[in-house]
Amino acid sequence: MIEQGYKVDSARVFQDNMSTISLMQRGASNSEKSRHIGIRFFWMKDRIAGGEISVEHMPTISMLADILTKPLQGELFRVLRKRLLNWDD
Repeated sequence: MIEQGYKVDSARVFQDNMSTISLMQRGASNSEKSRHIGIRFFWMKDRIAGGEISVEHMPTISMLADILTKPLQGELFRVLRKRLLNWDD
């Protein structure tokens, strides 16, 4: 898109886990439990530092993808289903 003259903003990645956001921004861990996580987060750290990706917090209740990846029940299922199908009340 850049080659065609379009201005491309950074891609926004939404995450509901603050520890994961911190780990992605630092690229390293303070804990021995997560030291095995390396290459994937170093790649993300480079992209964040380069301005290609921005990571933003989104509450779990607002994560629309959850309806496609988790067995939800009750009100949360109904709310996310409405958002996914673009239903108005």
